[in-house]
Amino acid sequence: MGDSLRLSFPRVSYVGPGTVEALGKEAAALGSHALLVTGRHALRQAGVTDRLVSLLEAAEVAVDLFEQAPSEPDVATVDAARVALHERRCDLVVEAGGGSAMDTGKAAAALAFEERPAAAYQTGGEVETRGLPHIAIATTAGSGAEVTRNAVISDPTARLKGSIRGDGLMPTASFTDPELTLSCPPAVTAASGMDALVQAIESFFSVHAVPTTEALSLGAVRLIANHLAVAFEDGRNLKARAAMSEGSYMAGLALANARLGAVHGMAHPLGLCYGLPHGVICAALMPPVLRLNRPAAPGKYETLRSLVGGDPVEHLLRMLDRLGLPRALGAYPDAAWERDIIAYSVAAGSSKANPAPVDGDYVRAVLTEVCVS
Repeated sequence: MGDSLRLSFPRVSYVGPGTVEALGKEAAALGSHALLVTGRHALRQAGVTDRLVSLLEAAEVAVDLFEQAPSEPDVATVDAARVALHERRCDLVVEAGGGSAMDTGKAAAALAFEERPAAAYQTGGEVETRGLPHIAIATTAGSGAEVTRNAVISDPTARLKGSIRGDGLMPTASFTDPELTLSCPPAVTAASGMDALVQAIESFFSVHAVPTTEALSLGAVRLIANHLAVAFEDGRNLKARAAMSEGSYMAGLALANARLGAVHGMAHPLGLCYGLPHGVICAALMPPVLRLNRPAAPGKYETLRSLVGGDPVEHLLRMLDRLGLPRALGAYPDAAWERDIIAYSVAAGSSKANPAPVDGDYVRAVLTEVCVS
C-alpha cells in the first residue's frame, strides 16, 4: 500500500437517475457556447443528443455539435475537435458518451490552447496551458472517464495507444445518470461493465492504493458483481443500471487516484493488435493476471474472495460465459506484434502499479493463455 497519494476529483459530480437535468445550470456557470462532443450514431439514435442540446439551450448556452468521435479515439480526431473549438469560438466543451467520446472531448478541451498536435502529448509532452472548462457525461457504465485526469488516445500511424495526462483533463463537472444508459445494447453493457469491474479490481490491487481508494474499489466490485448480469439480461432495469453507473463512477475515482495494473498495461497494444473493444480485451486478461498477482497480494485476493463469494478467478470466468464474452482473444500474435506488445506492456505506467513485477516472462504467460485460436 502506498504511503501517500494526491487525490483528484471533478469540482462537482452528479450521480443518480435524472441528475442530467442539472446540465444547463452547470454549463451556464462555465461558458456561453459549448461544443458537444459525441460518437457518430448511438446517442443521436437514442434521442440523447437532442435531450442534451435542449438542456443546454434552455440555459441559454449555444451549442455546436462535433459528432465524430470514433469507437477508438485517435489523435487526428482530437486535433479536428480542437480546430472546431476555435472556428466556432466555443468557450466550453461537453463530452458525452462512453470512454471514447469522453476522452476525445477531454483531450480537445485540455489542449485547446496548446500549439503542438495531440500526438506530441500522447508520448509524454507536458500540457503547459490552461485548457477550456469541460463537462463529462457518461452514457455507458464502464470507463469511469467522467472522473479521470487522462484520456486514452491512439495514433494508428505510429501503432501506439497511450494516455494524455494532466490536471486539465479532469472534468470540471461530471454526470453519471443511469437513465442515459437504458438504451445501451447488451453487448455494450457487457463489455463496458466488465471494463468497470476490471478497473475496480486493478485499482484495489495497485501498489498505490490507500484506504480511501480501496474503499471505492471494493464498493465498485460489490455493485458491479451483483448487478452486471441483471443489467445485461434486462437493460430496462433501472435499479441494476443505477448500481452499474455508481459502480463505474466509484471505480473511475479509484483508478484516477491509485492507477491500474497489468491488464491495462497490456490492453492498449492488444487493442491495436486485435481491433476488439477495450472492455472485451480487459475481461479476457483479468483472470490470468489475477492468478499471477495472487502470490504478490494474497490478503487482497482473499478479500476479493469474500466479496464475490468464491474464488475470484473462477467467478470472473463464469461471468464471461454468462455475458457471452470470450475467454480468449484469437490466434497468437506474430513475432513483431509480440515484441511490440511485450515492450509496451513492460514500460506502461499501469504495469508499474501492478503488485507483481511485469516483465517479458509475465506478459508471455498471459499472452499464451488468452491469445489462442
